[in-house]
Order: sequence, then C-alpha cells, then structure tokens
Amino acid sequence: MTSVKRRRITAPREGSVELKRQIGVVTAVLIIIADVIGTGILTTTGEVMGITGSALSILVLFAVGGLIALTGSLCYAELAAMWPEDGGEYVYLKRVYGPLPSFLTGWISLIIGFSLSAAMSSIQAVNYLNGLSPHGVIPGTWLPKLAAAGIIVFFSMLHVIGVQKGSLVQNVLTLVKLLVIFLFIALGFYFIDWSASGRLVQTYPVDKGGSLLGYGAALITIMYAYSGWNGTTYIAGEIKNPEKNLPRALIAASLMIIVIYLAVNVVFLMSGTGGEIIKNAGSTIGDYSAKQLFGKGISPVFNISFVVILLSSVSVQMMIGPRVTYAMAKDGAIFHTLDRVNSRFKTPDLSIIVQTAVAVSYVFIGFNAILTMLIYMGFALSIFPLMAVIGMVYLRYKRPEIRRPYKVPLFPVVPLIFIVLTVIIMATTFVQTTFYAGAYRYSSLYAIGAVVVGIAAYYAWRVLLKFNFKK
Repeated sequence: MTSVKRRRITAPREGSVELKRQIGVVTAVLIIIADVIGTGILTTTGEVMGITGSALSILVLFAVGGLIALTGSLCYAELAAMWPEDGGEYVYLKRVYGPLPSFLTGWISLIIGFSLSAAMSSIQAVNYLNGLSPHGVIPGTWLPKLAAAGIIVFFSMLHVIGVQKGSLVQNVLTLVKLLVIFLFIALGFYFIDWSASGRLVQTYPVDKGGSLLGYGAALITIMYAYSGWNGTTYIAGEIKNPEKNLPRALIAASLMIIVIYLAVNVVFLMSGTGGEIIKNAGSTIGDYSAKQLFGKGISPVFNISFVVILLSSVSVQMMIGPRVTYAMAKDGAIFHTLDRVNSRFKTPDLSIIVQTAVAVSYVFIGFNAILTMLIYMGFALSIFPLMAVIGMVYLRYKRPEIRRPYKVPLFPVVPLIFIVLTVIIMATTFVQTTFYAGAYRYSSLYAIGAVVVGIAAYYAWRVLLKFNFKK
C-alpha cells in the first residue's frame, strides 16, 4: 500500500471556485435514506424468495445485510472524518493505495453505479405511474422512455441551480418518502391477518433452493437494496462540521434503514403466499402487497407514493454521483474541465451534465437490460468498499499518528465483521455466477472485465494523453 505520508493535497487551480459547506446533519441523513431506499426494496424480496425458497431467510439475510451496512458505515465514519472531501471511496483509495484503485472506483461509479441506478429508478417511477390506468398514463413504447429521461434531466438541472435549492427539494421528497413508508408499514401491520403468521417461516419449493451458494448470491442481491449506505461520504466536502456530522449521519441513517427494511419485509411476506410473492417479484411487489392488504381501491394511492419514493432516488443519484466525477477531475484523473464549479450556483455543473448524459443513455436500453447490468456489475461494486475498509484497518496499524476525529468502536471487531461477510458474499457469488447461474452465468467475470477495461482506460489516459494525476 502507498504510504499516506508522501501524499499531499494540492491547492485548487488558479481561478477555480471551491464547493461550499452548506449541508447540515439532517440533510446528510436524508441523503443516505434517499440513496438507499428506492428500487432495491421494491425488487429484492421476490427475487430472494425465488433463490432461497424460505420466507425466514429473507428476514435473516436482510438483517445480515443491515449488519454489513452498519459496520461499513462505522468504518466509513472514521475515514470520512479523517478526509472530509467530496468523492467517497475515490478519496480514501487514493490516500491509501494510490491513483489506480481510486481511478477504478470512479470509473465504475460513473459508468455503472449512479447512472444505472438513476435510470432504473426513473423507469420504475414511470411504470408505477402507468399502473394507475389499464392503458397506461403514458402509453406507447417511446413516450415512457422519454418521460423517464425527462425525470433525470429535471432533477439534474435542479441540482445544477444550487445545493440549497436541490437539498430542499431532496429533503421534501425524502420526508414524503419516509411518511409513505411508515404509513405503509403501520397500515400493513394493522390489516395483516396475524393468524397466518406462519408465512414468516414458511418454505416453498424452488430450483436448487437452500444451498449455501444460493444464500451468498441472495446476499449480494440484498446488498443492492442497501447500496448507498455510504452516500453522504460522496458530498463530504459540502457537509458542515464534517468531523461530527458525517459519523452521526452515517450511523443514524444505517440504523433507521435496517428497521425500515425488516418491517417492510414483514408486510410483504404477510401479504401473500411465497408462491405469489415469487410470481409478483420485481417491479410489482409493492403494488401486489398494497392490493392484497388494502384492496384495489386504495392501492393506486400507494402506487403514486411509490412514484415519490423513486423520484427521491433519482434526485439523490444525480446529486451525489457527479461529486465523484468532480473529485476525479480535480486530480486530473479525467478531463480537468469537469472540476468546474459554477460561479453563480456553486455546483459542479459540467460533472452533473456528464452524469445526466450517461444516465439518460441507459434509459433507452430498457429496464430488463439495466437489471441485467446491475446483476452483472454487483460483484465489481463490492470490491471498492472492501478495499476502503481494509485500508482503514491498515492505517490504524501503519499510521497511528494520523488525526482521527472519530474512531470505529470495538476495533478491530467491527471492520473484521464487514470484511469477512463481504469476502464471503463475493466468493459465493463468484462461484455461483461462474458455474451455476444459468442466464446470469459468468456475470462476475463480466464485472471483473469491466474493472480490467478501467485499468486499460487508466493507462491509456496516463500514457497516450500524458495526464498528471495529482497526489
């Protein structure tokens, strides 16, 4: 690993404008919640049931996924308090390992992580909206895609015109999202037929259900639902009093999300049999549960509410994703023009526009293709948080003199839990998707291939274009 001592933070380019610290702890918590709670919780329950064949396994695996997110948040809190800059893992990997790993995490974030998630959420928002009418509110093949693209463009432009304006809209959407979720849980618990509570431990026949490899693969699917637990670290350079507020936001948001996910899954599992949940997996699980529990008359209200949930997700993806591109541009890892901060709005406008273009392009390849790509890239998205936490442990022993405003409690137990569980997930997923995954066979190899392409892009950029990566 590269010694941190030899690394220094470069001054901004002459004439450049720096991002301002304008975001408080409440907004930081809401950003994480908005980033995490979205498409994942509306798609994973049925998919996991189809893999494991066990209702109880869903609750257990979501609890394990929550443990991974919580231990990861505790570790990231230490890293973020040490280096409160925009960019998240990009910053941490650069400080610990050097330019190549940090370039790769930025590469995957730009082409896969934020862009695909924004595209998927916008498409699902339109799908739920179309569910309000037998013939679709936005009919046809191209109009729904144009509407989904318009959602991305709208929120991108909103985040261009100002952090405070964008944060205000983001906070309102997220508060409405939380209200909807709490209402769904409360009404669900009220209308559930608790005499059928055996559904929570019921098993159902599925192909090759119950294997250890299957449980590992199911966990990486669940971790997609938890993805974004580190969301506020990408905008750490804009958080007020980051040494205190970043740890508070990361930990508080993780605990809230774990409770919400477990409660929502109880409602889903109690709304119908496992067979019906598997049948209605994917984009219709929320609609299915609402119809089963509340009747067809009230379910359209929740369909509209699910649209709000997904709009909040699109908004936050287009808010935090460009910050990684901005951090890369500041270092010269990509075109320097992308580190421009709009002098009027104090936002990285060109980085937001680039992220918008990538996300919009994904809208037009279709929902199924996006879902396939996310499954294929799930392995790659697990690599860099693992490296960041390993780097945090390494620095504790190698560089104990570094100032740490926040320290992970119960060290080294907490990071070891994250590391061990993440390695188990990645190993079982690699074996499962390489040898047994049917339609998604070799998906982990494709993910590794995307990283290899990123390595080639790094050296092409470095050698052919002679860029000077700032350290």
